[in-house]
Amino acid sequence: MANQNKYPVVLLHGMFGFGEQQVTNNFLPYFGLWNTNIKKMFEAEGIRTVAPSMGPFTSAWNRACEIYAQLFGGTVDYGKAHSEKYGCERYGRTYEALLPEWGTKDKDGNLIKINIIGHSFGGVSGRMLNYLMTYGSAEERAATDAEDLSPLFAGGHGGWVHSITTLASPHNGMTSVEGKVGKAMETICLFLVDIVSMLDATSLRRFYDLQLDQYGINAKPDQKVNPWKFLDSKKVGMYFFKDDNIVYDLTLEGAEKLNALIPVEPNVYYFSFRGGRTRNIPNTYYHIPELKAFPLLNILGFFMGIQQSGCPDEKTWHENDMVINTVSAEAPTGAPRTDYGKPAVGFDYKPGVFNVFKKEHKDHMSYCGWMENHKEYAKFYQTIYDMVSSLPTID
Repeated sequence: MANQNKYPVVLLHGMFGFGEQQVTNNFLPYFGLWNTNIKKMFEAEGIRTVAPSMGPFTSAWNRACEIYAQLFGGTVDYGKAHSEKYGCERYGRTYEALLPEWGTKDKDGNLIKINIIGHSFGGVSGRMLNYLMTYGSAEERAATDAEDLSPLFAGGHGGWVHSITTLASPHNGMTSVEGKVGKAMETICLFLVDIVSMLDATSLRRFYDLQLDQYGINAKPDQKVNPWKFLDSKKVGMYFFKDDNIVYDLTLEGAEKLNALIPVEPNVYYFSFRGGRTRNIPNTYYHIPELKAFPLLNILGFFMGIQQSGCPDEKTWHENDMVINTVSAEAPTGAPRTDYGKPAVGFDYKPGVFNVFKKEHKDHMSYCGWMENHKEYAKFYQTIYDMVSSLPTID
């Protein structure tokens, strides 16, 4: 089927991830790893593709603000009301525009929309970006003078997103940040932030950047500090204690709040993929990882598969992809949905509903290229683009 449009693609990474502003993405792209560089693959076909860098530990709100500034160019504005509420600086880093044509008209006078493909928390971040573009923020409008208000918080840009495809996204949270497993996960996050801070104070920041300087947790890009000095653990602890971080948004409570805030838009096509790489232990509801699962995440997948504290339903929530509970990656609870087998071009997919595809035999990092056949991996992303670009635009 011929393409009805050729809108640009915005690739959004998940927790611990990185985008094209970081040097790492040049030789080990988040979307592709050592497999197929998806950004380059699309660009070789003439498809405008960008991959912004969001803070690996920042909340969905902050990520949306960072994506907006990078796509249009300018300084990140986290919002006057938001910054006062959470004790962070209102303004962040300044970027050159990655996609200045978004929202303009093409040579035929048609609006240039985007297709979002988000892996893991990148899918949630894409939904938040679309929400703010559409509705803005009443709190920010009330707290900010009109001439000082970011256009992101003004809203009024509904319909600028053609599709949102989520890959193993925690729409309803994940149990690995709940209960006893969650305590261990929090400790791991604190440890990683502390270790990375040493690298962050050197030129190695180009390879991996915490992007938490708005909270004073790491140095600003132009600030020189002692690379051997660890972070102020009090600041780090206070940050993770607040609700303005990725860990809270990944909790069942945090995800429920996000879902209550972000509606399913009638003019957007939603597609959802999820994987599972655990085996059920016979005569139980427990699941254990398969050997081919991503090695560093096996231990997490194991504890999620036998988790009791913090698990809302052992019958359905134990199956996982080593990071996300498979059931959580289907669609937000209560959202309209239609279930399909495998994705294909030509189906009568509807906007305003989550089109959920059959569970795949994949782990969380499979969608980034881990242990995937090169040809099949490239074909998977090609199918996504062919599918969304073959669908009529909804005005």
